[in-house]
Amino acid sequence: MRFRILGPLRVHDGAHWTSVRAAQQRLVLAVLLIEAGKVISTDQLVNEIWGEQPPGTAAATVRGYVRALRRILGGGTHGPLLTRGHGYELAVADEDVDARVFERLVDTGIRAIAGGDRGGALTRLSEALALCHGHVLADVPSTATVATEITRLEQRRLTAMEERLGALLDLGRHAEMVDELAQVVAEHPLRERLQGQLMLALYRCGRRAEALATYRSAHRMITDELGVEPGMELRRLHLAMLSDEPHLVAPVRQSGHDHRVTPAQLPAEVTAFTGRESPLKQLDILLPDPGDPDGAAGPPLPVIATIVGTAGVGKTALAMRWAHQVRRHFPDGQLYVNMRGHAAGPPMRPIDALARFLPALGVPAEQVPLEVDVAASLYRSLLADTRTLVLLDNVAHSDQVRPLLPGSRGCRVLLTSRDKLGGLVARDGAVPLTLDALDPAESTTLLTRLLGADRVAAEPDAAAELTDLCGHLPLALRIAAANLTARPTRAIADYTTRLAGGDRLAALQMDGDPEAAVRAAFDHSYATLPDDAALLFRLLGLVPGTEITAPAAAALADFSLPQANRLLDRLARGHLIVEHACDRYTLHDLLRLYAADLATRDGTLDRHAALDRLYDHYLRGTQSAATRLDPGTSRLSVPEPANGDLTEALAWLDAELPNLMAAITHAAAHGPQVFAWQLADALRGYLFLREQR
Repeated sequence: MRFRILGPLRVHDGAHWTSVRAAQQRLVLAVLLIEAGKVISTDQLVNEIWGEQPPGTAAATVRGYVRALRRILGGGTHGPLLTRGHGYELAVADEDVDARVFERLVDTGIRAIAGGDRGGALTRLSEALALCHGHVLADVPSTATVATEITRLEQRRLTAMEERLGALLDLGRHAEMVDELAQVVAEHPLRERLQGQLMLALYRCGRRAEALATYRSAHRMITDELGVEPGMELRRLHLAMLSDEPHLVAPVRQSGHDHRVTPAQLPAEVTAFTGRESPLKQLDILLPDPGDPDGAAGPPLPVIATIVGTAGVGKTALAMRWAHQVRRHFPDGQLYVNMRGHAAGPPMRPIDALARFLPALGVPAEQVPLEVDVAASLYRSLLADTRTLVLLDNVAHSDQVRPLLPGSRGCRVLLTSRDKLGGLVARDGAVPLTLDALDPAESTTLLTRLLGADRVAAEPDAAAELTDLCGHLPLALRIAAANLTARPTRAIADYTTRLAGGDRLAALQMDGDPEAAVRAAFDHSYATLPDDAALLFRLLGLVPGTEITAPAAAALADFSLPQANRLLDRLARGHLIVEHACDRYTLHDLLRLYAADLATRDGTLDRHAALDRLYDHYLRGTQSAATRLDPGTSRLSVPEPANGDLTEALAWLDAELPNLMAAITHAAAHGPQVFAWQLADALRGYLFLREQR
């Protein structure tokens, strides 16, 4: 659990920031947070809430508040909110309370200034102030303890602001801070140090008259409000400006991060890259206009593109190919990180990616901010007015990468993912590119480049069969080629016989490298599915036909139609299935084998019952449509009542015919055979009419 008190009181449950609804519960939690690690007696909490006249039920009410807070914080009596004798202790780490992180960062920044490290101080103080989200404990009732803590932390915040602004002045960055400083002075007109900083910033911007006017306004405010003259330091600064003393001249501007390098982080291209001419041309939409490389004129060009597709289809290879081809368009560098969205370990957090990017952009490792918002702000500042390419590989979802998107129109971002990343398309204007498997000619070319022209030419039919068995999936083709290369005397035909007759997924892997396997790639996609979507995916491996619709999926899994629609969309979003026509879904051949294998391994799955439900759906639909088409034909079984008009019935039968024929064949071979003859009988009239058309 994490807590915010530098603003309204908020609790982070690991996924979201939430508020505590009841005001008095907020007060109890606030007091416990202020005194975290210490035991607070029930009597003290009663006094905080009701003062000197508590009700007779006060102690019992406090215990009720504690129970409610434990439900929010989790863990019950063994969670972070502990009972200690006649009181309570909130046991939390310093890094889980924003105020404690804030104070540590402020202390670090002040020590850095004392040591002459203005750049490091600026980073830490900016990071500290970014933790502030409004007035301290803004939604908590004021009591003695709360009011004291609010005053203390507000003073610390003002000190941090003054130190940060002083560091900016010392770094010669007065121009970028003067407007911010004017606003801060308006809010705190009696802070003489802030008044002096504003005067100096204006003076160094060449606005001497405004700097002197600021002094006159401050002098009037201080004498009217406090009845005293401004302090000696402010008066001396005023006199120095009147005489234009040389020491007021601004120092040479420093960024605080003056070790800027040109990153070149792109990994090497994949060997024997093949095909993809059309996708490469589509990605060229990201290229800057040669006449306006920084995007300063004309309508905004797309700055983000996503390459999405199923596991093993070659998304990363395409991204690398394009990125290496266009490097010259991005003279300020190329950044790359694998976000591990579908990998054996957990996905990379945005802050961890920023911790890699910022040192590559010249930020000393010890000055990399610890908070993602501050780190992202620094990252965008360093990329401002640059032409940099950012390649984010293997992304899990849109929110994972939003902090990594530059704000500069001269930068471009290319992402790869098994997810459709629809949020980036909708909210951030990303251009989507869906990558399919290779076509047969491209597959043969890739195999030829990997195995050698002579070996493929010696067995052209076997090579063509191998590409079909690999589903034209680049990962599968590369694994098959690597297995054949390791055994140069083995015939391609022998290998295809093994693939066709045995466990194809087991054969498409490299010995000694569990991640170099088609199954491993699919496993990472499957592992991200919720339970109901995973169940539907396993069941899809049982379907005899090549397509499925939402009504058929609902029958197969015994789900409602809305649930089936939602889960099919989830599977399509992760590219485990493909919506190749409106509301009609299919699986890649290897994914179909993978789903079927998962279904076979699932000891709790009643596969026969699932197929019976699917067959029943097909039979009812066919009987209803056939009755509409040919109501006079006698049938071996009682037909379903006709639904819909003639056109709808014919369209349904036309679309479902391949699935119905596959179901008849499967039922005839594996049972129940009664379904095979019933469905064949129901189709008689339609097939006769079809022959007449």
